[in-house]
Amino acid sequence: MTLKYKFISLCSLALILFSANSTATGPRVAPSLFVTDKNIMYAQEYAPFVSNANEQQGLLMELIRSVLKAEGIAGIAGTVNILPTQSMVQYYFSQEMPLAIISPDFKLSKAANRKAIFIPVLGLDKYFYAYQKGETKVLDWAGKLKNLKGKTYGANKGEDVSAYKQAGINIKYARTPALVKQLQQGKIDFIGMPEATFNYLNKQHSPEQAALFIKITPKAGKMLMGITFNKNHSEGQQAAKAFKTGLKKLISNGQYQSILHKHLGGDIAADEFIKRIQ
Repeated sequence: MTLKYKFISLCSLALILFSANSTATGPRVAPSLFVTDKNIMYAQEYAPFVSNANEQQGLLMELIRSVLKAEGIAGIAGTVNILPTQSMVQYYFSQEMPLAIISPDFKLSKAANRKAIFIPVLGLDKYFYAYQKGETKVLDWAGKLKNLKGKTYGANKGEDVSAYKQAGINIKYARTPALVKQLQQGKIDFIGMPEATFNYLNKQHSPEQAALFIKITPKAGKMLMGITFNKNHSEGQQAAKAFKTGLKKLISNGQYQSILHKHLGGDIAADEFIKRIQ
């Protein structure tokens, strides 16, 4: 074998080994392995607020990018990798050195929480949803989780479900889009999310069954969405301070309200959304 062919063979073997190593570990292979941006950020897919399928990657992403751009943070927006689950976002925040993560305000580990600066950008009402099939009795929780003891709640992996477990509720994990399907199949009894998210997923996956999904009252609480800066990043604390200032400017100049109306409609009460994050 000539020197030339030996070299080609060695290069081919190295490529195969690298590819196998990069794919075999699944979600543990960091997107930043292939990205050199030191100000990389990770976001959780949560349609229609964070999604590659939506205009400007969704309402939350447009609000955050508007502040980042206005304040010149992270190279005027930085690189944002949108990941499918909370657990993946949590993993990269805990194990790597991203500038920030963008997501609902979920529970981080104690170690990760010590380096986190969470800034709420969007406050949403959260509701429980059930699937009404035949003569099945509609769930009546009356605002108390203990009334749902023995039922199964569909949760995102990484979601804080301690209160549900304490109330004797069973937990089954799945990605957000799959939860609606599992609810319809009877594998879980109820799920919880903002109304806009449920309506979006229902329209995408089960439009013909829309009338059989029931929104349970009263509200299940509030869900805050925003950006969590990394204190341990060289620019984390400075970026967090600049972002807080920029968010106030976005609200005061009316751009925040305009973006809300663009995504949610002109009849929404923008002032209510602003109160939820102040």
